[in-house]
Amino acid sequence: MPESVRIHRRDAPRAFTLVELLVVIAVVAMLAGLLVPALRSVRQGARTSACLANIRSLQRGHLAYAESNRGWMADARLPHGGADQGSTESFVDTLLPFLDDQAAVMRSPLDASPHWPADLGGQGVPVPGSGGRFRRTSYGVNNHLAREFSAWGALDPARVTDRISLIPCPACTVHTLCMSAEGEFAGADHPHVESWGAQPQAAMIASTQVGTAWVGGPPGSADARSNWGFADGHVASEIFGRLYRNETANTFDPMTARTHRP
Repeated sequence: MPESVRIHRRDAPRAFTLVELLVVIAVVAMLAGLLVPALRSVRQGARTSACLANIRSLQRGHLAYAESNRGWMADARLPHGGADQGSTESFVDTLLPFLDDQAAVMRSPLDASPHWPADLGGQGVPVPGSGGRFRRTSYGVNNHLAREFSAWGALDPARVTDRISLIPCPACTVHTLCMSAEGEFAGADHPHVESWGAQPQAAMIASTQVGTAWVGGPPGSADARSNWGFADGHVASEIFGRLYRNETANTFDPMTARTHRP
C-alpha cells in the first residue's frame, strides 16, 4: 500500500463510540439539571426585586398623597364581591398622580392571576362573585389603615387609623401587601385582617385574601414568604408567621404593631 494512503488513513478523524456518546449525553443532562433550577431561582429573584420596587414606589406615593392631603392616606374601595363601593376612590385611581410608573406599580411580575382582562394580557376570567369584574391591581392596603374598611372604625369611627399621625409605629405597621391571585379577594384592594384569628388557622385564612407565598414557602403556612410595604415607606420580603401570630400580636393592627416587631 502506498505510503500516502497509509498516512491518510492514520490521520482521519476517529468517530465517537457509543459509550463516549452516552457519557457526553449524561454529562450534558447533569449540567442541565444543575443549571435549570439555578436559572429559575435567578428569574424568581429578579421578579421578587421588581415587585419590591413596585411596593416601594406605592409607599412613596402613599406618603406623597398624605403630604398633599393633610396627612390622610389613600383609601381602599374595590370590593370583594357585592356592590361597587365607590371604586374611583380606591388608591388604584387616587394615587396615580403621585406615582412615577403608573402601570408597573399596579401589576406585580409575581402575579399569575387568571383574572386580568384579556386586553391587559390576562386570561379574561372574571373574579368569582364579582358580577363580571376583573382584577385591577396586584396590591392592596391593610384594611386597618383604610377608613372604609377599618375593623375598629366599624365599632367606633374615632378609632380609624387613616392618617399617618394616628399610626403609633409606622415602621412596625404593614401598609401595602400582595392580594390573593384567585378567589373573591382577587378583585379587591384590601384584606380583612380581623377575620384571620390565631395560628395555624390564620395563615390558611390569610392566604385566601393575601398572596402570602408569592416569594416562596408553603402556601397557607406561617412559613410562606411574600413582599410587604410598611407605613414609614420601607419594604421587606418576610415570612407571614413573623408578621402575624394572632389578633393581639401582629404588625397589621396599629395598636399591636408597636409591640410586635418582626
